[in-house]
Amino acid sequence: MALLQVCVAVFLSMLVGGFSTVAAYEPPRKDIRFAITGHLPPYESRNEHGRLVGMHIALGKALCRQLDVRCTWVDQSFADSIQALEARRFDAILGIVPTAQRRQIIDFTESIYPLTTRLVARRYSGLIPTVRSLKGRRVGVVRGTNREAFALAHWAPAGVIVKSYWLNDQLIRSLLAGDIDATLQGTLEIRNALLDTPDGQDFDFSGATVSGEQLGNSAAIGVRKFDTALRDDLNRALAQLQKSGEYERITRRYLREEPPDPAPVTDDGLQYHPGASGLPFSEVVRVGNMLYFSEILGLDSRRNPVRGGVAKQTTQAMNMLREMLGRHHSSMEQVVKCTLRLRDIDDLREVNEVYLSYFPAGRLPARSVSSVRNLPRSALVAIDCIALARDQEQSVASEAGH
Repeated sequence: MALLQVCVAVFLSMLVGGFSTVAAYEPPRKDIRFAITGHLPPYESRNEHGRLVGMHIALGKALCRQLDVRCTWVDQSFADSIQALEARRFDAILGIVPTAQRRQIIDFTESIYPLTTRLVARRYSGLIPTVRSLKGRRVGVVRGTNREAFALAHWAPAGVIVKSYWLNDQLIRSLLAGDIDATLQGTLEIRNALLDTPDGQDFDFSGATVSGEQLGNSAAIGVRKFDTALRDDLNRALAQLQKSGEYERITRRYLREEPPDPAPVTDDGLQYHPGASGLPFSEVVRVGNMLYFSEILGLDSRRNPVRGGVAKQTTQAMNMLREMLGRHHSSMEQVVKCTLRLRDIDDLREVNEVYLSYFPAGRLPARSVSSVRNLPRSALVAIDCIALARDQEQSVASEAGH
């Protein structure tokens, strides 16, 4: 009997071990299933032939090509997209804001593009995005979005009537019919849905940009909480697209948002452009046509140094510099001076390999390099630059020529 028990125990151990081996084995990924709504231009929509078009579609296809997998598109209501992601109906959500509340449920890639939130109302309505102005007024939002979360948290308790809609099309029809007084929207989608159409001639942005923790300032790709392999693959592919210039070629035809609120000019001709909320310095100060950028670190969306060492952090910092230059009507070609600070001067060779790849041949800016004992956030490298800004008229003419 004892021998029989031993044999049974060995057999069960082998059986469990076999199952563990099977469970641990993950076959190579063949496709990525992205959730889409199909009615949110210019991000994702269907053309007259029923084919999917838009920035999310183009970017998703480029990421799949980079990873050598097939893209599959799954129709999904945005309001239920996080629950559907957890239920494994698809693998990723393109273009979702990584708020603190959502990070408790799912994980996110690095930022894929910036976002700006504005209030839109009829011209001369006098409405601005403050509780005092909107109290008793009806503000429309799309259900399940970060804008709905913001309005419900900050405006509704103070007497603003927040009305949620499943589809942006329904919201726009209510705004045109006068059923709501205003809408809180992303700049890009409301321009496409209303302001740049004949129906939108009586409407415009009202007041300054709206900001807050629930709103965020960029979109990312959402994945399941523990799907770190897919998150890392997408981050790697995104970095490669940015490095090759493919990312810019895809996004520049879509990211034509309203210019940011102009920073006021002081009596001595200075413009102070604020950075992220709570930081004790300006992102950039403009003096005439010169831009003076604050120190840039290679941080991720959680403001932690990106993983992978000094080369990865340098790549992230240079990508951020390039994006900031574009927002302030400049470019890598217009940089005249940079300062690098490294925690380990022996990292300079590795940093240079990344740094040099971002500047055109023959247009390397002047530079200073120093070694420091510590950097904020325990970063390995920091960079700040001075650049020449193009005139607004030159910038508009340059964009029109793309």
